[in-house]
Amino acid sequence: MKLPIYSAFAVTIGLALSLANVGCSNTRNMAGDRRAGEAADRTASVTADDKDFAVRAAQDGMAEIELGNLAVQKGSSQDVKDFGRKLVQDHGKANADLREIAAKEGITLPSEFAQKHRDLKDRLSKLSGAEFDREFIKHAISDHREAIDLFRKEAESSLNLSLKTFASNTLPILQDHLNMAETIERNLPK
Repeated sequence: MKLPIYSAFAVTIGLALSLANVGCSNTRNMAGDRRAGEAADRTASVTADDKDFAVRAAQDGMAEIELGNLAVQKGSSQDVKDFGRKLVQDHGKANADLREIAAKEGITLPSEFAQKHRDLKDRLSKLSGAEFDREFIKHAISDHREAIDLFRKEAESSLNLSLKTFASNTLPILQDHLNMAETIERNLPK
């Protein structure tokens, strides 16, 4: 049987459109499956160590902001006050970045800092003048040394790209804080 040319053409176009829709549907399904798989892979790559890092980094960051604000209020040296402002600014940004990563990775962060930091804040709050400056800087140095170790470990060992990048990008800031605190300590009156 011979079909008129326009009928053959219409059948061919209909078949092509039908196949195209199946291909698009499969492409959409594959893209959706791939996105779901990537999300599952990203979440699966958050280890217990990654979660511990994120929780500790968040607590330490909140504490640095509180202690930085305290330094701005109680510091007797302009260097201590300026350093306190820098802590508030830098740790505020780092905390915001960490909260964003934690939300994407399904990590629950604490809403307040650890008891040891509350105890330190209470102790420092009772000091004033040069005594406050010396104690604040002494703790800033030891806290930043610990933080550098924590962030370096995460940067070197984490398989989670978001947390690894966050740790790597934050390390130079923490090192800068440590250097600043050590310089301030050397220049404080004895």
